Amino acid sequence: MRRAAFCLLLTTLAPLPALAADACRAEYQRGFTEGVAAVNAQLGAVTAQMQRDVQAQVNAQLAALDAQRNAELEARLAAAQGEALAAQGPVQARGAGGVAVMPAMPSLPPLVRAPGGGIAPARPDGTLPGAAATADMAARGAAGLPDDPAALPAGTTITISDPQALPPELYRALVDFTR
Repeated sequence: MRRAAFCLLLTTLAPLPALAADACRAEYQRGFTEGVAAVNAQLGAVTAQMQRDVQAQVNAQLAALDAQRNAELEARLAAAQGEALAAQGPVQARGAGGVAVMPAMPSLPPLVRAPGGGIAPARPDGTLPGAAATADMAARGAAGLPDDPAALPAGTTITISDPQALPPELYRALVDFTR
């Protein structure tokens, strides 16, 4: 009985190896392809994480280098400023006997009202520069004005209280003259 069962089994299984090879090959190919895709997906995620980690390390190193460079630059600037101030010497002037004397504050010259309005620096005698010429022109009136502004005496002051009231030609001539 055993022998008969074995023969029966052998005759039934004889055509299977030819069919089994094709089925196994297809399953092997499918499994291999799925495995490669799974490994690639894992590698992609791992590679992306590695790139993020490396970029974070590079950014941290660059920030540290930048902070170090800024600190060194500020230290060198402070040292250079200190050397420049030391080379400049004391700010206060020394008077007789080495006593510190405060330097005089700058001052404006005396100011006076100009004829026709405005304020101008005065001469040491308290008059305006060109005041005599201006007074002479005012005494002669508008008829005494030259046609060419260049012919005005040196130091003559011109006060224009309302530029919109000037004739356009005069305004252009004055603007051209002042350029």
